[in-house]
Amino acid sequence: MTVDASLRSRLGSAGIVGAAATVFARLGFAATRVEDILAAAGIARRTFYKSFSSKEDVLAAVYQLAIQELLGAMTVAAGRGNDPFDVIREGLDVYLDYHAVNARLVRVLVEQAIRSDSPIFPARQRFRAELGRLLDDAVRAKTGKKHDPLLYAALLSALEGLSLELLSGSVTEIEVARAKKVMHLLVERVLGA
Repeated sequence: MTVDASLRSRLGSAGIVGAAATVFARLGFAATRVEDILAAAGIARRTFYKSFSSKEDVLAAVYQLAIQELLGAMTVAAGRGNDPFDVIREGLDVYLDYHAVNARLVRVLVEQAIRSDSPIFPARQRFRAELGRLLDDAVRAKTGKKHDPLLYAALLSALEGLSLELLSGSVTEIEVARAKKVMHLLVERVLGA
């Protein structure tokens, strides 16, 4: 299993991070050894340790790039001047589409990020805060309402739960379309979109 070409180009296909993303997607995080990353990147151990102290550090770099890509795509959707609730739906679609093209890597990232003892847990918290801010901005722009931030946390938790559900099987376009429909309905009912 390889990583989506768009993400791979951002990761740097010849670099350690790109190689690690491919190995994590293929083997999973727990089974991946630094040696596997070295072999995939075609580098010596010494070169690896100049940039990273562990496979956890590389995982954090992969996660950071993945969330930057997602936030960037969502920000582009927001910048188009569309109806704020359309922006929310487009953002959800971007997030869920990401699953279809990067399912195995997303599975590793989500499973690791959700664990409170994971080195990427703090990055997940920041990512959720940013998504909550984007949701709040869209709702305020459309309705002028200020909701309790826990409402957005609940919606994001539902999205993560749906993500895990998708990733527990094979991610197909049909399943992603169903997930989009469910999340759109949830946003509509909860936020009045």
